[in-house]
Amino acid sequence: MYFYAMKKLFIALAFLSVFHTAMSQREGIQGQVFWISRDQPGPGTQASPDQGTMREILVYKATALKDANQQGLFFIDIKTELVQTVMSSQDGSFKIKLPPGEYSVFTKEQRGLFANTIDQNGCISCVRVNPKKYSWVTISIDYEASY
Repeated sequence: MYFYAMKKLFIALAFLSVFHTAMSQREGIQGQVFWISRDQPGPGTQASPDQGTMREILVYKATALKDANQQGLFFIDIKTELVQTVMSSQDGSFKIKLPPGEYSVFTKEQRGLFANTIDQNGCISCVRVNPKKYSWVTISIDYEASY
């Protein structure tokens, strides 16, 4: 009887620990995805508002150029660990809980994964998540835009 009661207590404490960790995590990435396919304005002209878009967003551990094969404008065969995927809403907004660290953010397109920024260290679309903060990310899918 004692063993059974201790087992139930252990399971309850383990559940509470996991629940507390999940509920107390207040950091990650949030932002909005925009689709840009029109001609971009020249000097002295106004741009029309970007259109938020629904996309699958893939978050990998920080990925350097050497850790991914590229085919044209798209990335394939990412060698770093896939951490999480999420769909943005119809207006392009998204929020992903992640522990502190550095991540690379891609969108899934028909021809591969898309990201259009590379930092000074060669990290593809890098985002740093700091403790107890959400990092804002604006993703511009612009491979069909003409500038």
